[in-house]
Amino acid sequence: MTAAEITPNSIFTIDRIQDSPLSVNFLEIGLIPGKSIQFLHQAPFHGPIAFQVGENILAIREQEAQLILVK
Repeated sequence: MTAAEITPNSIFTIDRIQDSPLSVNFLEIGLIPGKSIQFLHQAPFHGPIAFQVGENILAIREQEAQLILVK
């Protein structure tokens, strides 16, 4: 399952990040395997998704959230 598929207010654990040119950027902003991730809100029309990762709130595109595998 990917982060783009989780339902609002559910909490999952990041399993891994798929290989992509953005992989390093994800690690730099704290999207690290083993951390909890909570879906907070998505903007209309498949806009950015807000996630809480640890103590931080991050907004990323839906296409980028599909690169984050959760369990």
